[in-house]
Amino acid sequence: PWLGIILGAALVSSMCGCSDRVGRATATTERFGPPEAEVTVVEDGWKAVHLTASKFQWQFRDDQETVEVWGYNQQIPGPTLHFREGDKLRVYFRNDLDEASSIHWHGLIVPYSMDGVGGLTQPPVMPGETFVYEITIPSTPGTFMYHAHMNDMEQVGMGLSGAFVVDPRDGGDGRYDQDHVMLLNNIQGHYLVNGKEFPNIDPWVVRKGDLLRVRMINISPIEIHPMHFHGHFTKEIAKDGTDFGDAKEGRTENTVLLAPGQTIDVEVRMNAPGKGVWIFHCHVLSHVMGPDGKSLNIALANGGMVIPVVYEDSVNIDQILELLQGAIASIQPGAGGTIAPSTSSAHDAH
Repeated sequence: PWLGIILGAALVSSMCGCSDRVGRATATTERFGPPEAEVTVVEDGWKAVHLTASKFQWQFRDDQETVEVWGYNQQIPGPTLHFREGDKLRVYFRNDLDEASSIHWHGLIVPYSMDGVGGLTQPPVMPGETFVYEITIPSTPGTFMYHAHMNDMEQVGMGLSGAFVVDPRDGGDGRYDQDHVMLLNNIQGHYLVNGKEFPNIDPWVVRKGDLLRVRMINISPIEIHPMHFHGHFTKEIAKDGTDFGDAKEGRTENTVLLAPGQTIDVEVRMNAPGKGVWIFHCHVLSHVMGPDGKSLNIALANGGMVIPVVYEDSVNIDQILELLQGAIASIQPGAGGTIAPSTSSAHDAH
């Protein structure tokens, strides 16, 4: 599906003759990441979300068998919870696991009885039971997460987590062209961005001059992830849900180190030389290896936490698409792991 998105974006770009977007904020920020939770408005303005923990089958990339994971609402990661400060939120948590569980709202300051530590701040939610969390979203806009908080190493390690994004009450200033949630996880030795491994991670499709906000979340049980962006520098704008504002704490760097349980937000101007396609990846190299590191097929040599970032206004966009589409096709059943040779090069970008 993502190849169709790129093709459509490239076609619109070529038809409208759009110019570079340096220094221009868009009226509406495009948001990308795991699917957001379905929200209903109930009595007295409360917003309601239903989260169900269960075991199910999931495929991390197309050349792998499905494996058992534990997650919320049958997806890895769980649905992104996206609200504004001051919203009144009611989360109906149903436990369809075969053991007790609970949900912790990591980084959000909530009443003690809603903090989600099973057996301490609340009764454990037993199999088949439902517990209702009632939270008024605090006045701390930023990037957070939620995750299981019983049998933590196994439950979180099997996938029980998701992103929690809090916007300012007014919705923000719309200064970013794109807003990306990047949830990093390790499930059974599979290193994932938003629940998938390269080449099945959705590429980012950008244009020269775009300004991006990237919300990096590390929910891996024990691993650090130094996220390195080829061809670009990032500017830290928030950490653990705390906005730096104009303070000097925010560093300009091209590799951002995230500890387990940490969130870091960065902004990045898309101003790489030559446009083309660049990668944003974890620099713990065992987290980005494919099944055959010596292969000349990028889909076999690489895997794990690798995000392609594609400039849709590159003159060689057709060749870039051919390369990415060939990588996906090469790991389909019966494909034999080969990419058809291209008649032109995707390597020289302009």
